[in-house]
Amino acid sequence: MSALAPLRTTVVDVDLDAIVDNFDALRRRAENAEVIAVVKADGYGHGVEAIAETLAGAGAAMLAVVTAEEAMTIRAAGIRAPVLVLVGGSERPEIEAAIAADCAMVVWDVDHARLIDELAASAGRRAAVHFKVDTGLTRLGAPLGEAVARYRAIQGLRHIAVEGVMTHFATADDPDPAIARSQFARFSEFLDAAGTLPRFVHAAASAGVAAFGALDRCTAIRPGISLYGLHAAAHQAVALPLRPALTWRSRVRRVAAAAKGTGVSYGHAYRLPRDGRIATVPVGYGDGLPRMLGGRGRMLVGGRALPFAGRICMDLVMLDVTDLPAVKEGDEVVVIGTQGAATQTADDLAAALGTVNYEIVTGIRRRVPRRYHRGGRVVAQRTLVDGYVRL
Repeated sequence: MSALAPLRTTVVDVDLDAIVDNFDALRRRAENAEVIAVVKADGYGHGVEAIAETLAGAGAAMLAVVTAEEAMTIRAAGIRAPVLVLVGGSERPEIEAAIAADCAMVVWDVDHARLIDELAASAGRRAAVHFKVDTGLTRLGAPLGEAVARYRAIQGLRHIAVEGVMTHFATADDPDPAIARSQFARFSEFLDAAGTLPRFVHAAASAGVAAFGALDRCTAIRPGISLYGLHAAAHQAVALPLRPALTWRSRVRRVAAAAKGTGVSYGHAYRLPRDGRIATVPVGYGDGLPRMLGGRGRMLVGGRALPFAGRICMDLVMLDVTDLPAVKEGDEVVVIGTQGAATQTADDLAAALGTVNYEIVTGIRRRVPRRYHRGGRVVAQRTLVDGYVRL
């Protein structure tokens, strides 16, 4: 398959100019702090190769992922920007891979730091780490009472360079950020006692940047979801103007007449209430359209939001287009995006499911082709066969 060949009609388009605009908005909000751009989970479903390349070009000081394998994907795309592995390495192969890929790792306990030190020595390298303090998320990091002693012990290891210290907020997306403020006060206690601090001091992810802007003594921010134009919480939209980067579209594959009472899709949970027409669209839960949206969600066709007719299948979904007689095979269908006067967002789909926009976009499967746009033209694409190709 040629990179210039027609793509599958179900496709995600990503506006890389929007990614850069969002990056700039976040940096302004944090008063020009350095940006550790989070591109985990395949760039939040947008496609990590193009996103990482774009953010590195926009001036990100580092890229951040969760696993060593995600870091290796960035390196395989030829991107040499600094990379931080947020969960560090719990096993020898992960640590060796991160060191070989010249990636920094998050660490919070001395035993793992000693293993990193040992493996870095074996590789003839010095491994970079960011030391994490648990200030109240109760997930990862050194307990506050042990943090200073651990930090100093890790600083003393010969083959480790501590280039960052960090924490993570639990409630920065709440309308009342009091708990997050108390977490930052605890982090400040650690900073007071730690002595000389490294280049990167970071606490705020997307919600924290929107809530607080610049934070005292923090030299970096660590945004994720906001880079992609989505807010961690709706009330933060006023503080941080963003532009969604992703649209997701398909096309009608078949339109068929059906009599009143005809069952549609598996289980016949939907039956036509009158003689009508059913449109079939080639997108399903195998592409990342959540099956639970059946009976709750909608798609845009003919400039209107139509509910699903019956269950969402792995590869297909049906819509009752009886009231839209002009709809025909080949017509555009929008999952996320705008059509005429109608718009559907990742937040709309998330609300229908009682979840968050993060889950919607990160759930879009790799078999859905991605096309990347800069300055109004397609500059790259990613398909299952060809992978990521710059055009």
